[in-house]
Amino acid sequence: MGTMIRVLASSAIQQFRTSIGRPMFRFCVVAQPLIFGLLLGFIYLESSPTDFTLYAVFGSGLSAFWSSICFSSASDIHRERWYGTLEIIYAAPAGFSRIVLGKILGNTLWGLFSVLLSLMVVLAGFGKTLVVARPLWLLLGLTLLTIALVAIAYLFAALFTLSRSARVLMNFMEYPVYILCGMLFPQEALPAFLLPLSALLAPAWAIRILRLAILGAPNQAFLPLLGWLLALTLAYIVLALRMFSRIDQKCRVDATLEVY
Repeated sequence: MGTMIRVLASSAIQQFRTSIGRPMFRFCVVAQPLIFGLLLGFIYLESSPTDFTLYAVFGSGLSAFWSSICFSSASDIHRERWYGTLEIIYAAPAGFSRIVLGKILGNTLWGLFSVLLSLMVVLAGFGKTLVVARPLWLLLGLTLLTIALVAIAYLFAALFTLSRSARVLMNFMEYPVYILCGMLFPQEALPAFLLPLSALLAPAWAIRILRLAILGAPNQAFLPLLGWLLALTLAYIVLALRMFSRIDQKCRVDATLEVY
C-alpha cells in the first residue's frame, strides 16, 4: 500500500507541474471557466437564485473540471505514444495503471482550481450570493462527483491506450458529457431518447444531488441518487481494471503498444 501511494503521489506531482506548461491545458483550467462563467452568468442572470448557483456558478467550473480530466485520460496517452515513451512507462516497475491514475489525479487538482476560480469570478462579477440550503450534501456531492469523474477518466485512459484514435475520441466525448450530465442546463430539457444515456453516467446523478442540496430537499430524497452514483462509479472502476488487464494481455501477445 505504501508503494502504491508513493507511485500515485509522484505521478500526480509530476503531472501537476508539467501539464500547466501546455498552452491548451492552461486554456482549459484558466480561460475556459472564465468564458463559460461569463456566458452562463448572463444566460441565468434573470433566472432563480438556485438555477444561477447550479448552472452559472458550479456549471462553468465543473465543465472546465471535466475538460482537464478528459485531456488527462486521452491527450496524455496520445502524447506519450507520440513521444515514444508510452512503452517505457508501461514497462516501469511502478505499474502502468498506477502511473496513469496518478496523472489523472494531478490534473484533477487543476480541475478543482477551475471550480474555485469560476465560483469566485462569477459571484464577484455578477454580484450574486451562493444559495445552498444543504451545504453538507453539496460538499458530499462535489466529493463524489470528483471521484466519479476520475473513475470515468481512468476507464477512458484504458480504452484510449488500446485505440489509435485517442484525440478524435477525446474531442468526441468532451461536450456530450456536459450535455448528458446536465452541467449547463437541466437534464429534463434533454430529448427523451437521450435520458437512458444520461442515466448511465455517474456525474449525472451527482449533478442531481447538487441540485437537491441547493434546493434543500429532505435527506430521503438523496438516498436513491447516492445509490446509483456509487454503483456506477464502482462499475467504472471495475471495468477500468479489467481493461488494464486486457491491455497487459494484448501488449504481451501483439507487442504493438508503441505503434502509433
